[in-house]
Parts: sequence; C-alpha cells; structure tokens
Amino acid sequence: MKREDVSKIIPGITPEQLDGIMNLHGVDITAKANEITTLEAEKATLTEQLNTANGKLEGYDPEWKAKAEQAKADAASQVAALEKGYALERKASGLKFSSESARKAFLTDAKAQNFAMKDGEILGFDDYVKTFKAADPSAILPDGSMVQFSASAPGGSRQPANAHEAANAAFRAAFGQKG
Repeated sequence: MKREDVSKIIPGITPEQLDGIMNLHGVDITAKANEITTLEAEKATLTEQLNTANGKLEGYDPEWKAKAEQAKADAASQVAALEKGYALERKASGLKFSSESARKAFLTDAKAQNFAMKDGEILGFDDYVKTFKAADPSAILPDGSMVQFSASAPGGSRQPANAHEAANAAFRAAFGQKG
C-alpha cells in the first residue's frame, strides 16, 4: 500500500492520519512476514524429520510405502462407498415406497448396481428407478397415492389391483373359492 493510493481513496486525509494508517499497515505486514518465516522454518524442520523417519522405516519394513499407499487407497474407497450410499438414500427419500421392506430392498439392489458418481450425483439413477418400477410395480407408489392392499374387506368387492390379482381371482372363480 502506498501513501498516494490511500490519499486517492480518502481525499482530505491529514498527514497524521495517513502516518497512522501506514504505521498500522506496516505492523500488519511485518507480523505476516514473521509468520511466513516461522512457517517456512517449521516446514523445513518437519520435512527433515519426515525424511529421517522414512529412512528408518525402510530399514524396518522395505514394503512400507506400498502398504501406506494401499491403506490410503482403501480409505478412499471406503469414503467413496459411504458417499455413494448416502447419495442413494437421499435420492430414494424422494420416492414413496409401499412399505419399509420395499424401501430396504430397493436400496440393497441399488447399492449393488455400482453406479458412477459425478459431482455428488448418481449417474443412471432415474433409469434404474424405471427398471425397478417395471420389475416390481407395487414397490414404488406414484406421488401422493396410498398403499393399496390386496386382501378384500369383508362384505365388499373391488377390482383387482394388478394382473396377479386378476389371475388369482380367475382361479378362485374357476375352483369355486371365495376371496
């Protein structure tokens, strides 16, 4: 920061005020420079300690680098699996399931799909939902609908909810059984 720059920003500033601002700025700059020097010295010391420790580790376990890299890769894989699981649960929370067991089955199958992730989003999730709905139409309900039970109430008759119920009703009618 230069005196001319401050004078342009604050027209009519007195020389005493300008000196005060410049002194405060100088103190800040000196403090930051000292902090940088200290951090650089700490970094150099820690780098030296790391090099010394790495040299000692090679004497004890020649494969320590490979083991450390494998542990790092395993940790990254576990974190990615957790993130994917949480993302699947978030996406599934927007769906209305016919039961808790339907939701659990959906999540179990979805986790087994090994979806790709991009920017925290699951690629191919919507297509998977369509496929799942086709395979089990009663598991995921349309928005705002209620669960439709397949057993009829005493004294009432209703239309079959799906092809399976229609086939069961036809068999019952053919063999003379009720309900």
